[in-house]
Amino acid sequence: MKKIMAVLLVILLCIISGCMADEIPEETIIQLKERCYINPNGGNKLHVDQNCESVNPRYLPLTEIEFNETLLNQYSVCPVCTAVGQPQQEPSLLDRATKVMSEEEIYRITVEWEKKYSFSGLWNYQVNAAFSAETRTIPYNPYVFDFSLLPVMPDEDAIPAEKIVEDAVSLAASYGSRLTENDLENMQVIVSQYVKPDKDVYLFSTNGSWLVNFWKDDENFACLYVDAHTGIPNFFYLIQDGIQYIGEPGVEPRID
Repeated sequence: MKKIMAVLLVILLCIISGCMADEIPEETIIQLKERCYINPNGGNKLHVDQNCESVNPRYLPLTEIEFNETLLNQYSVCPVCTAVGQPQQEPSLLDRATKVMSEEEIYRITVEWEKKYSFSGLWNYQVNAAFSAETRTIPYNPYVFDFSLLPVMPDEDAIPAEKIVEDAVSLAASYGSRLTENDLENMQVIVSQYVKPDKDVYLFSTNGSWLVNFWKDDENFACLYVDAHTGIPNFFYLIQDGIQYIGEPGVEPRID
């Protein structure tokens, strides 16, 4: 009788564990097969992050093990570092830019992003940098062959992009062009690139430069290049008029 009860208990446990395994999202199982960690000092969860924030720091880093589904009989799945209990989200543009992409994927995403952000370059500087790092091209200008002019992530000591945007309107207006601060304030201002060439070149320095775009009625109306460490503008271009101001404010404009 005791043997029968033991067998029934084993069968019951298998059924329960099987049901628990069925409740775990397939995405989590895939994660665990790629990387699986435990805390061998009494831990009772499976993790996909070796430094999971839910674990006491003294037990980090966690120990890597090879995953198999029988582990689910012994461990539960950490809800903090896996997909369990987390809402499924579409990958962000930055996530999609930073993954390795095939040529077909690059083309498809480029078309999609150009439709959303315009062919002229209304891009978040982080997406721009990530895309260029993977593809070795400027998203909206594949014909630039000087790789040192590709967008990169900004230096840690650069003036923050948010501050550059705040100052951009008064900086652009200080060139004395026909645009007033009021005109500029009615435009959409976005930092689209951070460029840091390996040598001093036209309009850029090795210190790093922010590129600020002014948009109006879905058109790139003007752009401003600003030294990323001093905040001094070195170029303002009224794209629609073909008027360039090269250097700091006070210079004579040049017509394209």
